[in-house]
Amino acid sequence: MRKFITILLTFFLLLSCQEKEAIKKINEKINYKLKTKSTYTDLKGIEKDLGSINYDTITRNYYDLLSDKYYDLEKFEDYLRLSNHIYYHSKKIEDTIGIIEGLCKKGAYFSNTYKLDSMYFYYTKAEKYAIKTRSKHLLGTIYLNKAIINQNLNDYYNSEKISFEALKILKNKSDYYLLYNTYLNIGYATQNQDDTSEAIKNYNKALQVTDKISNKSVVLSLKAQVYYYFCLLEDKNKNYSSVYKYAKKGLALDDFRTNDVHIFCNLNNCLGYALFKLNNKNAISYFLETLKIAKENNNILAINTSNLYLSEYYLANQDYTQANYFAKQALEISTKNSLTTDRLNALLLLAKSNPNVAAQFFEKYKKVSDSTITIERQTREKFARIDYETNEIITEKENIQKEKENILQQLWSILVLGIFIILTLLLFYFIKSRNIKNKELRFIQEQQNSREEIYDLMLNQQKRIEEGKYQEKNRISQDLHDGVMGKLTAIRLNLFILKKKKDTETIEKCLPFIDDIQNIEKEIRQISHDLNQNVFVDNVTFVSIVESLFVMIKGHSDIDFKLTVDENIDWESIPNNSKINVYRIIQEALQNIDKYAKATKVQINMNKVEDKTQITITDNGIGFSVEQEKKGIGLRNMKKRMAEINGEFTITSTLQKGTTIQLLF
Repeated sequence: MRKFITILLTFFLLLSCQEKEAIKKINEKINYKLKTKSTYTDLKGIEKDLGSINYDTITRNYYDLLSDKYYDLEKFEDYLRLSNHIYYHSKKIEDTIGIIEGLCKKGAYFSNTYKLDSMYFYYTKAEKYAIKTRSKHLLGTIYLNKAIINQNLNDYYNSEKISFEALKILKNKSDYYLLYNTYLNIGYATQNQDDTSEAIKNYNKALQVTDKISNKSVVLSLKAQVYYYFCLLEDKNKNYSSVYKYAKKGLALDDFRTNDVHIFCNLNNCLGYALFKLNNKNAISYFLETLKIAKENNNILAINTSNLYLSEYYLANQDYTQANYFAKQALEISTKNSLTTDRLNALLLLAKSNPNVAAQFFEKYKKVSDSTITIERQTREKFARIDYETNEIITEKENIQKEKENILQQLWSILVLGIFIILTLLLFYFIKSRNIKNKELRFIQEQQNSREEIYDLMLNQQKRIEEGKYQEKNRISQDLHDGVMGKLTAIRLNLFILKKKKDTETIEKCLPFIDDIQNIEKEIRQISHDLNQNVFVDNVTFVSIVESLFVMIKGHSDIDFKLTVDENIDWESIPNNSKINVYRIIQEALQNIDKYAKATKVQINMNKVEDKTQITITDNGIGFSVEQEKKGIGLRNMKKRMAEINGEFTITSTLQKGTTIQLLF
């Protein structure tokens, strides 16, 4: 049977190892594919592999990278599907970071379709989760996206305000790409609030941050983008020579026509427009070049900007046919792609290039402008409702959670109360039954023979006598060991010098120890009468006796003794029996230090701790292992003496660092 169980366990262990190895191989495969350039078919294969692994924080990261790959390939429905997958499964495993990422990705999806209210809803919901977590980095990203949404509504004040909230968080992080975008967003918001100096300051900060971005393949494009924003700022201020300068500076950074068409189109249009405003006839070649490249790459924004610039150029040169053509092209594209500002500019150009029907275009311009203002106001109101409703939903959810917790707490209380009542009844029944049995036993005992009772009394009396003898013998043994033996040892050590020196001075020095022998004689006599008589008169006598122990040891040793006594100790209130036992313990401890510790310093502290007295004896000797203490009677006697007076005895020792004994009584 045992052999069968062993085989079964080995089989399951083998299966587990094979499963782990298979998961590891899948992870390596997915990780490799996600780091390389992948086709749509490759991404579908990766998604299939991911489906064979349980969802956790590691696979969530893979899904996150995979969804970004779908977004780069403009497979936005697949991107949304994976975003929902991340959100749903993260909720199941209570992965807050995954929930926030899922919500942010859903918001990013709606940015592609320019549904600002849906974007705002999901970013606001993500914000509520992020505030409750330690992931401040995600909160900074959310604030930045909300600031961009407000910028799209031309709400530059709130865009700047929220951008600064993002900046507070992102400044302490190492994601310089997000920090770059934050500075750029603050610059654009302040630019549109006519704060040119603040805009320049933030654009320069964005430029400085690019030097810290590790992905060097995008750094030149990011620098060029800042110069494009400088172009927009100088264009707003009608400083066209500065527009020309920044456009040339940006284009000189790299071959953007090959490496980044979007940047090239933006800067090339700015360059052409600056030349146009500076009355340079070559401006049209830049517009036509940009329009051609933008159409080849389906860059809608650049196409529309080129159309508007060409219309304005031909209008300035009184070629109304061409001006009308390009303005109509711009109107069609801006209407189709919800580019409101471009649409308004196209209508103005059409009004100027068609003087006969200018009133119609101006009327359309007014309607679009009023409609845009209304939509922006309605959207802002919708955002306020989203904030309010999101807060209400979260508050309601928290209230439901609290109510649920209260109900559970009540159920637990009822359960505990029920168990308590049952246990009380059982205890009552047990006590009642025991009392009845005790009564029965007592009744039986009362019926016992009187001779047996007398015999039991005799045995008990004999037992008490034996116990008394044993206790008295132990007491005398302790006193002889801790008192007489210790003193005799000290005298012997002090008189040992007579073997080496027998001059008059040494003899004179040793004569007092002969008196000490007489004192020991008296002490032995006292022990024989009553060892528990009052040995201490007051606190001075007790302290003096302890100090006399120092003197005895100093006679043959170089140990430095230090005694500290708390004045708050009332020695008269301490029972004589307690003082005797404590004195014996101190005496035994000092003798042990003298014999074995090889100490140079000994510190004794006597303190008042609440209603108790605490005595601590510390030396700097070689220490010993408390767990492997020798089978001597010294420590055992100390413990017994403290137990006798209901005190606490603690000893700690570290090799080569010393020993500490603490008495609390």
